[in-house]
Amino acid sequence: MNDVIQAAVKRLEPKYKPRSDKEIITEIGLGDSSGDALFYLLFGRYAEMLEAIFRRQSSGRIEFDDFMLELDIRLFVNRCAAIISFDENKASFKTYLGTIAHNLLYDMSAKEMPTRDILEALRQTDCGFDEYGMSILVDAINSYPNKDSRYVLLKTIEGYKSKEIAAMLTRRRQEEGTLDKGKSLTPAYIDTVRSRTLKAIRRMMAGPCEQAESCGVSACQVSLGVTEPFALAKASTPTLLKPEAASFTDITNPFITNIYILYNQMKEDYDE
Repeated sequence: MNDVIQAAVKRLEPKYKPRSDKEIITEIGLGDSSGDALFYLLFGRYAEMLEAIFRRQSSGRIEFDDFMLELDIRLFVNRCAAIISFDENKASFKTYLGTIAHNLLYDMSAKEMPTRDILEALRQTDCGFDEYGMSILVDAINSYPNKDSRYVLLKTIEGYKSKEIAAMLTRRRQEEGTLDKGKSLTPAYIDTVRSRTLKAIRRMMAGPCEQAESCGVSACQVSLGVTEPFALAKASTPTLLKPEAASFTDITNPFITNIYILYNQMKEDYDE
């Protein structure tokens, strides 16, 4: 796990390490800090077990961090319904979680990242974010045609720095045979890919609306498949929270935080 995730786990340990699984699951059921409690279970208490399952079952096409991101979001959707439905009379929570992990790895073998389930997680994050715009960004990443660009944005969401992403993408492309063994991608290249991809996604989001202005909002809605077009909603979009805002820093889950940062970067470029 990267430094961002390890730091998040360390911040949560004083609160959750002394508690039993049952106590933590009860807190999740109450809806109080459910994202933090779930995050600790996955990335703290059961991280080693989940990594062992991943190493045994993964086909090699999926990376461990991608699997953990998917697992965290999948368990978080529908207000952590999968966690709340756990029955201690049927199995231990460790066994229950292991079964979910096995099933998820099976499902992931047939698709590539990033996840669409993260949209549901965004809808459940009531912290003043521009939920609409962030959801559209995630959807645009899913449909972006260049897999290297998707990879860079996903790894950014997972909290990796450009230097780390460069090393991982270098290894990935060398294994695919699309990059010579003696060559390496640089952090500057990753920064360029990220910037260009965000600009392209921004155009994808704004373009159809600008072309359909004469047809009204409904034409944009049909084009984008959303309830409000990005370009036309720009004037009514609420002010984004700054990273130092209390309600922002209260969110421990780094995935949601990093999506916010990407979206903020893209929107600032759009506003210029």
